[in-house]
Amino acid sequence: MLAAAMTRFSRPEAHRCFICGPANPIGLHLQFEEEGEGVAADFTPGELHIGYEGLIHGGLLAAVLDDAMANVWAWRGQPAVTVSINVRFRKPVQPGERLRVSAEPVGARRAAMQRARASITRPDGTVMAEGDGVVMVGSLPAMMQGADGR
Repeated sequence: MLAAAMTRFSRPEAHRCFICGPANPIGLHLQFEEEGEGVAADFTPGELHIGYEGLIHGGLLAAVLDDAMANVWAWRGQPAVTVSINVRFRKPVQPGERLRVSAEPVGARRAAMQRARASITRPDGTVMAEGDGVVMVGSLPAMMQGADGR
């Protein structure tokens, strides 16, 4: 999964990102902000995001976690894409719930492949979903080749 990250500082290559792109007419339009070493954004999924009746689709939540992890670096001006992700769904999410996604780097590394973790929580701190993954940080041409170099 290669989800490009874009922030309120608008990375041109991600203007149409479904999660954070301002130019995507059906997107979520998340606006990430710096939070500690990472980033966070508030969002409220709606009726259009249902999977099983009355529940938000897990794929949407996974995509939000994915984008948040890449935005740890993209928010700071470094192009980044998620190359692998593990997601754990902790509680069902219903349409109209106010949620917050936050992500942070895991460990200090200088390599292009970085580790990150993210979580989606309710305002009371209840964890709804969480994930961790590997994010490729670097030049856009290198990222367009993919993690396996092809």
